[in-house]
Amino acid sequence: MEENDKLDHENIVLQQIIARNKTYAKFATLINSYSQLSGANQELQKTNESLHSDIEKLKQENHDLSSKAHAGIVSAEKNEQFSVLEQKLFRVQEELTEVHRTKGARAQQILDLNVALQEKEREISTFNQQLQTKADENTVLETNCENLKQKNADLEQAIQTVKDNYQALQILSDSFEEKLRKSQDEYNQLLERYKKLNEKHIAVLNTENDTFKRKGDDKSRSASVDIVPQMKLNPASPTPTTPTSATGESTIGNTVKKMFSDLFSVKSRTPSDEDRDCSHSLGNYGYSADVRLPQEVVCKWDAHESEVMAVKFSASGGILATGGSDRLIHIWNFFGDKSRLQHTLRGSNGSITNIDFDPMERLLAGSSNDYATRIWDLGTQRLKLNLTGHGGRVSAARFLGSAYRLASGSQDRTVKVWDVRSGACTRTFMAGSSCNDIVAAYAADCLASGHFDRKIRVWDARVSGHAQNEIVVGGRVTSLDMPADHTSLVCCTKDHTLEVVDIRKSAVSKVFSHDQFKVLTDQTRCAYSVDGEYVAVGSGDGTVLAWNVKTGELVSTAKHHNHPVISCSWSGGRLVTGDKHKKCVLWTGT
Repeated sequence: MEENDKLDHENIVLQQIIARNKTYAKFATLINSYSQLSGANQELQKTNESLHSDIEKLKQENHDLSSKAHAGIVSAEKNEQFSVLEQKLFRVQEELTEVHRTKGARAQQILDLNVALQEKEREISTFNQQLQTKADENTVLETNCENLKQKNADLEQAIQTVKDNYQALQILSDSFEEKLRKSQDEYNQLLERYKKLNEKHIAVLNTENDTFKRKGDDKSRSASVDIVPQMKLNPASPTPTTPTSATGESTIGNTVKKMFSDLFSVKSRTPSDEDRDCSHSLGNYGYSADVRLPQEVVCKWDAHESEVMAVKFSASGGILATGGSDRLIHIWNFFGDKSRLQHTLRGSNGSITNIDFDPMERLLAGSSNDYATRIWDLGTQRLKLNLTGHGGRVSAARFLGSAYRLASGSQDRTVKVWDVRSGACTRTFMAGSSCNDIVAAYAADCLASGHFDRKIRVWDARVSGHAQNEIVVGGRVTSLDMPADHTSLVCCTKDHTLEVVDIRKSAVSKVFSHDQFKVLTDQTRCAYSVDGEYVAVGSGDGTVLAWNVKTGELVSTAKHHNHPVISCSWSGGRLVTGDKHKKCVLWTGT
């Protein structure tokens, strides 16, 4: 490689010399002529000097002869010599004149040649400069060429490396695709197995519920059978404290007969009968649009074995459901000032955190600490669907305007929208903060979620992506609720305040606080009244407080709990509250 580079360099130098000789060849004749003229000029100068010397000698001789002539001693011979010398002098003068003439011509030629030589020297200097410039450019180009050759070699090496990496990655990708295909097949198989196991699990739970219900019915029947013979022993004789009717039949007898008829007609009831029974189960405390502030306690009872995490009236006010840390959901009705457990919904493996009814009041959804949301059929009290997919505790679940869509919020910082018919998750919103509650408008695709980072986020259930709006409040949000007009919402915050948010302005419009109002848990729930005029919430000291939303005035403080109040739900003239020590209180106004 080095020998080839050396030969190339010698060839380049030889070519440059040949090119220079070609450039200088046109000046060779001029230079030769100049050299010849210079030689002739030197010879003429020597001849001129010799002639000048002869002239000087002749002048001297002439002067001597002239001196002698004046002296009168010039002889004839001298005269002849003098004539000869004069002739010789004349010839020499003519020759000198000719020499001077030739010298002038030669001098002019020399001047012309000097001018031409200077011009040619300038051209040669210009050519040399250009040649030097071209040589420098050639050197730069050679350097660039070497650099490009090196870069080209590096690029070829890099390309080869990339090709090798690409081939390796292609092989790895094919391997991963094969693993992915196998994993997808395994996932599909596991999903099918999970669905089957889930169906079996639901069937087992429903069987257990049926068994539990059947045992309860058998116990009720056995109790009624024990009572009937006692009634038959003296059917017509009233007790001393029992007033009789006009027909001689006691009021207690009528009540017992009605109770027996209700007990023995259980099998003949249809789900619609149950719904109708539930809608009238609260007796004189049924649904009323007349909102009254909580003042009097209608009933106080042990709703669960531990904390009452959630209470909820249905939209019509005919059904009351409670959920607790004992993993159960109870459906209640009331006779006078007594509560009666009508149904128990089982199947959750963790604490119930929130419950909600669908608009038709046929389904009930319950979120749980076991990372799942479950849906029960209220007509059959059977577990219908188990929605799993969250990676943390599910804090809230709400139906979105119908029985076919449901939203859930979790501590895994996501909000999910579910298709109840298929059990599939249709949307997942990445909130970036733990979600504590969700509220949704009926017949709308808009939902709002309250989060640990002190923000309320508004989502469009039809579109995946970021939140449509974010509203900052004063503390981390523990609960949300929305009135019937859907123009505002109230949030309970951990800084011991209730904040009313104007949805149209996306800003907090009012803040409620009081010395007695203390929020102790992240599950403390607040509730709007049916007409949206009041908002109620429970405090850490067991007090239930209510504010007028328009005026901001604290209009009611009632205390009948001995432990922190966690949950509340308002329906017409009734308010139900639940605390951390298994108690529920049904309030009514005066």
